[in-house]
Amino acid sequence: MNKRILSYAAGLLLISLKASAISSTEPGHNHDSDVSFQTELPHQQSVLLSQAQQSQINLKLMTLQAQYAQTPVYAPGELKANRYTSYMVTPRVDSVVERRHASLGQVVRPGDKLVTLFSQDMAQAQADYMIAASEWKRVERLSDTSLSENQKLVARAKYKAALGTLLAMGMTHSAVNRLEAGQTQSLGTYTLSAQREGIVLEDGFVQGQRFGSGEAIMKLGDESTLWVEVRLAATQQRLINTDTPVEIEHNQRRYLAKVLQQGHTLDPLTRTRVVRLEVDNRGDTLHAGMFVSAYFLFSTAQPVIAVPESALVRDADGGWQVFVEDGQGEYVATPVKRVAPTKDGVIIEPVPLQEGTKAIQSGTRVVAQGAFFIASEMAKSGFDPHNH
Repeated sequence: MNKRILSYAAGLLLISLKASAISSTEPGHNHDSDVSFQTELPHQQSVLLSQAQQSQINLKLMTLQAQYAQTPVYAPGELKANRYTSYMVTPRVDSVVERRHASLGQVVRPGDKLVTLFSQDMAQAQADYMIAASEWKRVERLSDTSLSENQKLVARAKYKAALGTLLAMGMTHSAVNRLEAGQTQSLGTYTLSAQREGIVLEDGFVQGQRFGSGEAIMKLGDESTLWVEVRLAATQQRLINTDTPVEIEHNQRRYLAKVLQQGHTLDPLTRTRVVRLEVDNRGDTLHAGMFVSAYFLFSTAQPVIAVPESALVRDADGGWQVFVEDGQGEYVATPVKRVAPTKDGVIIEPVPLQEGTKAIQSGTRVVAQGAFFIASEMAKSGFDPHNH
């Protein structure tokens, strides 16, 4: 019985050895590749790329240099109309809307008609002006001996007072001249015109609507410059003044801005303080009401080493690494510490390594573009598709 078991075991061993010999000679198991991998230094892998591969992935290198960089401080913001260049269209007497001449989003220039109104008070003022103007013209035609100086003074004063009343109620000089010439068909009707160039931002009214004195009918704004109300956390202690560089970002596009004012009290609801910025919007790509991201830029206290975001990739342990050039076409994976973002990249620091390994320093050439491809090739080198 024991002899049969030994004979059976020897047969199995012989079959296994033959199968291994056959599989080692199969053509489908040739693992030669254009990319070679080697452990150049303890715990540091390297990848050797041909010139064709480097051109194919558009690989770019950069030389590390310690220099001052700008680190951003983020804060959310909202675009607002520039109140210094905005204009509120309001009647100066109780009036009713008869006709609109401009609509929402329309660009207007000084003198353009906005809305025609009717007012009973305006009708009375226009009638008083026509009487006073007629009387003053009659007095002017009389000789000095016909009237006393006091009578002339009274007639002239009534005319000036009636004219001032019309102007104070919102009529223009040209409209008053047409009234005096008899070109106005009905009393009480007058038109409000634009006082400056801008765009109609608000026009929430309908024809026939009544407005009291001082109530807003339209809002005009000049969007060539806009305000940005940025809200900073109460814990933000960085010194911000009118010389602090700042940028805003909307729809992946950045705009230069400047600090105008900053509040010194906290909003009781959000517990934040407001910093007001001004941004140039001559391209008309920004509009009031949009939400943006603001970045205040502060210079580092000392020179630092920074790389673009594309130069950093994760290693197998989840840490950060860059690829250092070590000879023609050879790139060594070197761990680094990610410190803080900058305006154009990321600040990095070398990680203490074992003796005999290389760390980054000023003058080191690293991969700025194409690091992801190199990391992918390095990851594939540790994976055996045939599970050998």
